[in-house]
Amino acid sequence: MNGSPTKALFWWAIIAQVAGAQLFFWDALPDYQELTEGAVVVGTPKDFAIAVFGLVVMQSAYWYARRLQPQIRFRHRVVLGHVLLCVSEVSFFFVSALATVAMFDHWRRSQFVFWKLMLLASALFAFFCYKRQLASVGDNLRMPGKQRSNRKEPPNHKKSPLASSSRLERGEYCRPEP
Repeated sequence: MNGSPTKALFWWAIIAQVAGAQLFFWDALPDYQELTEGAVVVGTPKDFAIAVFGLVVMQSAYWYARRLQPQIRFRHRVVLGHVLLCVSEVSFFFVSALATVAMFDHWRRSQFVFWKLMLLASALFAFFCYKRQLASVGDNLRMPGKQRSNRKEPPNHKKSPLASSSRLERGEYCRPEP
């Protein structure tokens, strides 16, 4: 599927996830800096709207790309695969550090605000999905023949008798009697 419209849409969805992540990052960075300095952060409605918009872009693009990915065949590109794996791991650092500082260092000082907790949980989930997407693409680029599919087996698919029985039934985990 090289050059297909599906592949182009998939990569645009990945780019949209990166853009949403960067939007959230640059919006939340000043708040994170204030939290680490011990200040109480009072976000503006504009900050909240920008953060939510970034997360919505990330999640919309993630679920769209997730549907397209099983249709894409990736060429063997080891270096690009490793770069994506590295970016996927590093991408989760900031949001997890933000959550850690907000939850453990500042939770007792500030009042419980439900929407702030929901924003933090949404950010963690969005960045987790983003991390998984980049890691999956990185793995597929590193080992194109080992691509995983989200498709289920057809209903009339029959497994071999050995595959359907458990290891215990086949006696593989039986201990010898003393």
